[in-house]
Amino acid sequence: MTTTAEIRRRKQLAAIHAARRDLGLDEDGYRLMLRELAGVASAKDLDAGGRRKVLDHLRRVGWAKQPRKRVAQHPGTPHNLGREPMLEKVEALLAEMKAPWSYADAIAKQQTGIERVAWLKKPEHLRALIAALDVELEKRRLLDSLEVAMRARSLSLDDIDRLHPELPRNWRRNRKCLGRLCAHYMLPDAWLDAHREGDTP
Repeated sequence: MTTTAEIRRRKQLAAIHAARRDLGLDEDGYRLMLRELAGVASAKDLDAGGRRKVLDHLRRVGWAKQPRKRVAQHPGTPHNLGREPMLEKVEALLAEMKAPWSYADAIAKQQTGIERVAWLKKPEHLRALIAALDVELEKRRLLDSLEVAMRARSLSLDDIDRLHPELPRNWRRNRKCLGRLCAHYMLPDAWLDAHREGDTP
């Protein structure tokens, strides 16, 4: 029989993994965070206190569960939304980005020359659209997470240019740069203080 403690453990581990995904932490940054906070290399090795400590830290750097918001009734909603599972995935991505269907239409036109998502018939076209939206959502998540982490240190995104002059000018749209910066600035304060001198992400 599954105990109450085990149910709580599973829920906390699921929350930790969801936070890692939502905040865009890469593997190295995630494991470094676990070691610095709780002395473990994997979330499965966390005890109850360690799980609470990690979750508290993830909330401090900006993670919060967000309810799904639908955009199904927005102008431009495809008439075949309920009949095409991949369109429901597109809808979910647009909802999370708070973007209208016209945003997806513009990507579809750029990718295929077809002006409306509703007119896409080939699965590969829908897969390409979903991939493009996934990339854009990841960039937005990373930038939002970085902004929260910087604010927690009384800094702003504008300070990144001063602190890291080696970054390319378009770093705000560069997934690799954003991922490295998030992994760096989401580490516990004690680690950052110890490595601040001459450090770059």
